[in-house]
Amino acid sequence: MLLTNAFVSFAQHVEKVPFNDKDYYLAVKPTSGNIKGVLVLLRGFRDPEVILSETNLPDVAAANDFLTILVSTGQKLYADTVAISRLNQILSHVIQVYKPDTSRFAIGAYEFGGTIALRYAELAQAGRMGIPVVPKAVFAADSPTDLFNFWNRCEDDFKKNFNAGSVGDAKFILERMRSENGDIHTNAARYKELSPFVVSSDTVGNEQFLHGIGVRMYYDTDINWQLDNRRNSFYGTNIPDGSELIKRLMLAGHKNAAFISSRPGMRPNGVRNPNSFSVIEEGDCIRWLKKSLGIFDPVTWKRPYKIDVPADWGRELSAFPPDFAPAIPEKGVEDLFFLPGWGNSHSDEYWSYCYILSLERKQAPDENELKKILAAYYDGLVKRNMELVTPAQVNFKKGTYTGTISMMDYMQKKPIVFNFMVEKKECNTVLFVKISPQPLGHAVWGKLNAVSSSFRCGE
Repeated sequence: MLLTNAFVSFAQHVEKVPFNDKDYYLAVKPTSGNIKGVLVLLRGFRDPEVILSETNLPDVAAANDFLTILVSTGQKLYADTVAISRLNQILSHVIQVYKPDTSRFAIGAYEFGGTIALRYAELAQAGRMGIPVVPKAVFAADSPTDLFNFWNRCEDDFKKNFNAGSVGDAKFILERMRSENGDIHTNAARYKELSPFVVSSDTVGNEQFLHGIGVRMYYDTDINWQLDNRRNSFYGTNIPDGSELIKRLMLAGHKNAAFISSRPGMRPNGVRNPNSFSVIEEGDCIRWLKKSLGIFDPVTWKRPYKIDVPADWGRELSAFPPDFAPAIPEKGVEDLFFLPGWGNSHSDEYWSYCYILSLERKQAPDENELKKILAAYYDGLVKRNMELVTPAQVNFKKGTYTGTISMMDYMQKKPIVFNFMVEKKECNTVLFVKISPQPLGHAVWGKLNAVSSSFRCGE
């Protein structure tokens, strides 16, 4: 049995999920209850609850159909065997409990969590360490990417002796790295294995496994703050290494790698600090994640066609198949247009509308395929609104893309018969579907035909 404890993160419900006798992670479910993707957020040195006060990513993700998993990486500075094994256990548990689509995972963090996320994604892509999923996107904020250069920066902070916090951190980090892996100068092979990227390497290293994965590196690039508060030039920050990583990925042909010069970092207590989760602009990040994971986003989707629709018609844009008809094997986008009287049972325009299906397939479905699609679509539509009494019946006129659909009218709770026409458009694989209970010679069809006639390919 899954035992959970509830926390409150703004308006979202947060579950504390034990996955063994002593360990746990947090889960923030999608507002809709429909999991379209999984976002794994890592946090070093603190409990996962802290993430909820540091960034609004879990809330924005929940509003966009993501399940967000919050994980503490403890005092880990890099993705060693212990860190990887624990993440594997957590993600395997997430898959078992929530049953998400394993092809739609993303992972991200700031500081050392980001270092771990990058290397974890590389190892997953390389098929190593038994990692249960390959992330489609990874992001890191103010994270070290090259442990060799990071070691040198820690030594420099210690020598500068300017900021007490930086000096204390540098001492702790160097001691931890030496105790776990030895001196970086005498055990370079070990540190190359742990580093997501090595700037000084003349050959392609671990970063080669980031190809095929969306990559973003976020940095607060306010150098004046660094000079005034830490006596750091750019070379005293993680910025050069992060930008070099993105440069090399881009030169190698990576199409989804970006360096993000971010907004100023702020800690939850209002103190300015570039080393913060808050450098990530949540809305923009989630839009990028949806695109990287292949999750439809009506805000960013661009129509591959033009169409003239009267201003008073209703409109709706969504992924296809819709949530109420998941059994439909096709994928694409549904663009709906409703006549003003669509929902008025006393209007001639009642139940009269049209929609465009932009399908991700090379050829349009044949008559038998389309019949199955329409039957599943209207069965699901009725089931969403009432108990299904009888399955929808779709009948085609032989040799045509016209016919009738018989189903229950869930608005009036009685049977209804629609006439329909489907047109193939020469624009990738696009179908234009027109629906009305009115006979084909009725004036309503003149309105529907006028809209379909205005269709032309091209954005």
